[in-house]
Amino acid sequence: MDKLKGGVLGQEIRSGNVAKVGSTKRIQELNGMLHANRPNVDITRARAYTNIYKQTEGQPPLRRRYQAAAEVYRTLTDVVYDHEQLVGWPTQRIRGANFAIELHAHWLAEDLPKLRNRIYDPFEITDEDYAELMEVHIPYWKDKTLASQWQTYVSPEEFERAQTGGVSDVSNYICSNGSHFIPSWRDVIANGFQKYYHEAKELLEKLDPNDPESIEKREFYQGIMEVSLAIRDWGNRLSQSCARKAEEEKDPVRRQELLNMSEMVKKVPWGPAESFYEACQTAWSVCFFLFVEGAGPSITWGRFDQYMYPYYKKDLEAGRITPEKALELIEELYIRVTSNVWFQSTNMATIFGGYYRYPHLDVGGLDEFGKDASNELSYLCLRAMRYAKTTSPAVSLLLHQKTPDSLLYEACELAAEGMGHPSFFNCEGLYRMLERRAAGSQGYSKYTRDQILTLGSPIGCVEPGVEGLQYGHTDSGIINVAGAALCAVTNGVKAENVDGSFCGKVVTYESGAPETLTDWASFLTAVKGQITYAIKEAHANLIICEKLLAEQFNLPTFTMLLTGAIEKGKDATAGGSYADVGPTMNMLGFATMVDSVAAVKKVVYEDKEATLAEVRDACLANFKGYETLQMKLQSAPKYGNDDDFADDIASDLWRHFAEVTNSLKMYRGHYCDAAVQMVQSNVGFGAMTGATPNGRLAGTPVSDTMSASQQADTQGPTAAARSYSKLDFPLFRNGTLLNMWVSGSELIRADG
Repeated sequence: MDKLKGGVLGQEIRSGNVAKVGSTKRIQELNGMLHANRPNVDITRARAYTNIYKQTEGQPPLRRRYQAAAEVYRTLTDVVYDHEQLVGWPTQRIRGANFAIELHAHWLAEDLPKLRNRIYDPFEITDEDYAELMEVHIPYWKDKTLASQWQTYVSPEEFERAQTGGVSDVSNYICSNGSHFIPSWRDVIANGFQKYYHEAKELLEKLDPNDPESIEKREFYQGIMEVSLAIRDWGNRLSQSCARKAEEEKDPVRRQELLNMSEMVKKVPWGPAESFYEACQTAWSVCFFLFVEGAGPSITWGRFDQYMYPYYKKDLEAGRITPEKALELIEELYIRVTSNVWFQSTNMATIFGGYYRYPHLDVGGLDEFGKDASNELSYLCLRAMRYAKTTSPAVSLLLHQKTPDSLLYEACELAAEGMGHPSFFNCEGLYRMLERRAAGSQGYSKYTRDQILTLGSPIGCVEPGVEGLQYGHTDSGIINVAGAALCAVTNGVKAENVDGSFCGKVVTYESGAPETLTDWASFLTAVKGQITYAIKEAHANLIICEKLLAEQFNLPTFTMLLTGAIEKGKDATAGGSYADVGPTMNMLGFATMVDSVAAVKKVVYEDKEATLAEVRDACLANFKGYETLQMKLQSAPKYGNDDDFADDIASDLWRHFAEVTNSLKMYRGHYCDAAVQMVQSNVGFGAMTGATPNGRLAGTPVSDTMSASQQADTQGPTAAARSYSKLDFPLFRNGTLLNMWVSGSELIRADG
């Protein structure tokens, strides 16, 4: 298939004109089955949690939580579909959402009636499940959710402002416990969940009942054992289902496949994988277990080509597998991962729409000796996406100076398909961020160089993580710095007639009336003060939520898949990981902020063509009657054009945001990290932001990620890249994301 045809096919897939694509008939049928199903709600998890919690009123929180998690695995569907060779689904129907009732009940009652027909991310739900939710589950949970409990710690104004104020926001965090995680893939594939059962059993037997810590640890180890056994029993149920289906199957080839599947799922993920096929089954099982247990996005595959390669190589040498068969298995994994949809409130879907749960799969990179680590699976993973053409996972190439040209060419072939794959990550930048992850302004992370080289990998959008050694929500506090810059002009007042709350009122704090900010230094101080205020407000709310999560919203499967957590006897949410990270501060609207501050500096303080009070009045009036002033502000220097006037401001505010963030300690004892990564959310937060001093109109999108403002980088991609290179990227240890759109007119054809 040539590049032109590939691009056209990509357009057809996005338009819904074709769905049955893949390298084999099996994959084509599975892809068609995926696209034939609309996203739907499954209440299996909600039912399990409600039943267990009602039965265990008054018992220890961790016991209740772990028993509920085990009950979910005991009641998951055992359906087996035609064509598939991997086994198990998280929901009764494909593309289902087994959502977290204990996190979502407070908004579900209002959203449920419009769930089927809402504009962003509608979901199907049966009438029976709808009625059960409304009559049984929502009434029980609506006052017990994380948000409901957090609300008791803050004032009504703080509670509202932190979700719909539009400047400092934690709404994503309070509904997404259990996310942004790279499990210990190597360990679980090599040993299976039986390892965690036996480890917990042995440690339980060694507990000293006279040790005060034994009280909590006893609950912990007993819970880990129960959840592990529930996973074993899930595999046995699936094995029996495959065997029953084999008895009914008339095609002898498919019958043997089903019998093989029956034997395999009886063995893994409970026991160790010994083949590439079994390793894929364990990997898929772990992926959807975590998506069922956690409510958030970004369960990450990490360096798939590294931990799966030994199984592939062994099978290839023994003649048990061919590259084509491995390719088919990878394509099936992609289809299955795409079936895991994200369930969110209407408000959150407006900001993070698309059902996408940001799973990540990486190829390439370096090994522990600093050599290129790519192998045959690196190519197959890229090629599989060219055939399967699914939205998930986000396949990425870890780039370095030793990346083979052939692998880079393979990645470019995938990019030419027009599907948005792959992403490209600079290994050097990733490693530098990990060296100081969650360690404060001057400290270093716990990670060794070998751990970073072999286990380091992006999570979700762009956040740096380390497989099996790190836990914490990396996509949590959202700081709309465009709104913060505007508040420095308006003395903390939010514009009227925009989305969200506090319209026409003080939404942050009074940093100084425009008439009192008589020079550039005083205005810049006000801008930094507004940024600092927003960060610290989000931080204060996040540490409350962290405390509540550690006490009541534990995650046993995440915990098992953290190296050393069982030995510690601590849940992931309570500090069980080798290194704790997050919640983090994610900067949004960066270029809008920079351009606004640059415009004020130029027009007000240097050229003296307007007063700051006039700029305030113009912004609050959405520039109606102030069109001449709007043009002057729009003509000021803009970030993204290699202009030091704007770029120096960008560097200064970039550093300020990071330094304030990195100085804040989190509940589990580590430090907060900064990030720029909030894809899509610039639209939703733009709707809550009034007109800004760069001339942008109220309610329109603010700038995307760390990119220049829309259509402001007028000097071409090279000048834009030079602007971006002036920023100190490793200061943002939770990752940075840049989107650049290059038009055909800006490219020079190789053939002239």
